[in-house]
Amino acid sequence: MAPRGASPAKRRLARARAAAELHPSEHVLDPAQLALFEAPPRDWSRLRTTSPPALTTSAADLVTAFSAYMNGRGWNTASFSGSVRTLRIVTGHLGADTPIRESDIRALVTTGVNLHGARVLNYLRLRGLLEAQPPNDLSVARARQYASTISSPAFAAAVHTFIDVLLGQGSKPSRARSSKTVENYVAAVLDTIEAWGTQGLSDPREITKKHIEDALKQLRGDQARRLHSALRTLFRALKRERLVFRDPARSISLTSNRPVPTGLPSDRVDGLLDRIEDPRERLTVALVAIYAVLPGQLVQLKTTDFDRSKGRLRRPGRVDHVVYLDEFTRRLATAWELHRFHRWPDSSNPHLFVNRNTAVDDSGPPISTAAVQLLFQRVGLPAGRLRADRIVDEARHSADPVRLMELFGLSTYSATRYVLSAHPDKRPGPIAP
Repeated sequence: MAPRGASPAKRRLARARAAAELHPSEHVLDPAQLALFEAPPRDWSRLRTTSPPALTTSAADLVTAFSAYMNGRGWNTASFSGSVRTLRIVTGHLGADTPIRESDIRALVTTGVNLHGARVLNYLRLRGLLEAQPPNDLSVARARQYASTISSPAFAAAVHTFIDVLLGQGSKPSRARSSKTVENYVAAVLDTIEAWGTQGLSDPREITKKHIEDALKQLRGDQARRLHSALRTLFRALKRERLVFRDPARSISLTSNRPVPTGLPSDRVDGLLDRIEDPRERLTVALVAIYAVLPGQLVQLKTTDFDRSKGRLRRPGRVDHVVYLDEFTRRLATAWELHRFHRWPDSSNPHLFVNRNTAVDDSGPPISTAAVQLLFQRVGLPAGRLRADRIVDEARHSADPVRLMELFGLSTYSATRYVLSAHPDKRPGPIAP
């Protein structure tokens, strides 16, 4: 290495001399070598970064092309040096003549702070140099882990069967639930099953209606409803798979009072958009506050769902429901589209809302619902309360549940509840003889 006070010319000579002393790695993959058996996972935590190996010709060309690719997409290469460093390390040790395992890049990224793998994975996928690992759903993996921690073998096997049924993999074909729903169901019943184990119950066939009622009596509100729904689904699945003779939860009902939706004070809503400067956040809040779009629907909006020329927006999950935007919201949408184009001109993400991570991800993922919720936390108004305030305000003016169904895509039951909340005098009385 050149001394710290050396001239730029001496530093360049020192770097060139140090690069000439490097040797290629002994572990460069040979495309002509056939694999006799699957190789075990590589341990990148033992990697020595002080003396990296020299790049082969193909690896050097790949790193140079990757930097040119990032510059061509308008990215600041200096800001994403961690991505170049990741590609430099993995190709230095494995070469660039054969596809690189996705698991190697993900394992390497976990060993250092200044290592980033998302853009490397996307680029290798585009070049056909990525050996993708099988998809691993973290929610299902956590559900399996929960089931494995159950002390009773019979209950543990029953919960694993329950997971299979929820995923549509039971003995009979069925509709598969989402992986997050599977995790939530298993997490809801876990403590109750362990409590039954401490009581001496070791098999699902020993559970009676009284056991379930005693478990529900200890809970209130949302916790009781969550456990009730999970237990009913659990024993319905076990009876279907013939692991229990009868369903003890079938005849158990849980009465609960649903809160009546109410509006917000006007001083909390006035000037809401004036406190927000980001174009994406302004459009997000406007869609919730004016058109009562759910946060889960916002993240699933596609650019094809928005017709700017006609001012129409198709509500996700409701192909039969169209939102007609006013002039103000159309200006907000135009401002966001222009901002998105200037910041990420080559983004191929099909979703309407993107951030700095999803915009450059060629797999096109949506932003997380948590990011939307975090925005409303900063604003100081939960998205659910703001949405309910808009529907209640409309119900005060129209008092027509059909209009609420047309405007916001509500069900008959929800629309009626909002109308009764805004007009308590319209609550029907007892049927006259």
